[in-house]
Amino acid sequence: MQRHRPVRATAAAVAAFLLLGACGSATGAPSGPSPRAAADPAVPLAAGEPSAAGTRLLERAEQILISRCMAGRGFPYAVTEAPEDTARSFPYGVDDVAWARAHGYGGRDQRAAARAREDDPNQRYFRGLSASGRAAARSALMGSAPVGLSATAPTGMTITASAEGCIADAERTLYGDLATWFRVKVVTMNLRPVRETRVHEDRQYADAVGQWAACMRAAGRPYPDPDASRQAAARFGEGMPPAEADAAEAELAVIEATCATGTPLARVSQALDRTYGDRLRARHREDIALRWRLQNGALATARRVSEEAA
Repeated sequence: MQRHRPVRATAAAVAAFLLLGACGSATGAPSGPSPRAAADPAVPLAAGEPSAAGTRLLERAEQILISRCMAGRGFPYAVTEAPEDTARSFPYGVDDVAWARAHGYGGRDQRAAARAREDDPNQRYFRGLSASGRAAARSALMGSAPVGLSATAPTGMTITASAEGCIADAERTLYGDLATWFRVKVVTMNLRPVRETRVHEDRQYADAVGQWAACMRAAGRPYPDPDASRQAAARFGEGMPPAEADAAEAELAVIEATCATGTPLARVSQALDRTYGDRLRARHREDIALRWRLQNGALATARRVSEEAA
């Protein structure tokens, strides 16, 4: 069965260091985790989990600490606020008709997010550096090589990052034990792909996709699975002006969502997602709880750092 990529309404805000390359490396994966990435959003709110305000405070403090460190190494680094992430993820097929009508597959929103990233002051600065300047900035920010930190994700991949550089210094200041923080971050950030893979491999999901495909054929869109319809939508932009491509994308997304809600696909995929999510959270509950403890323990430092920068 083909793997279905998530549809996102907008791209998440990307810190400028991503322009320089990944902060780590993974055996069998293209990159390591971003320090501004959040834990799996499927993890439910519960006692001990940092609030949304607390998470934003930690993110801001980390940016301030990175900025201070980079300035000390001779590189300007602006503290930027990550915009609210209003992205929607549909890893099993779009199943919200109203959202599909307004956003299609999110192409227009992704273009807007890309333009915002282009305007990021840190990215503008790094783009203006020479090749040697970018290499020096990368080393200052992320260390000279992704060594010193290593953790195995629930996917089975080994992810590495540098224990040096301003990112590592900022996280060490906030969380103390950098190796432990890196490990629990890697684990909790990689629960979602494991969960989604298990749903895609489940026989019930395959059967539901078959019924969805029959609905799509009846609607004149003979795609075997949601990934195929998404790929078709992506090709609209190759031969149409943006406005026409957006309209065609939205039309197809609405048909996809209508078939998802009119067949068992939406119900089955959501039920399987909950089932596998519950199992994964139970299996990794100690790492999830430890991440929350480290984040809550860092709040006082984050508050002090933010107040000093005000």
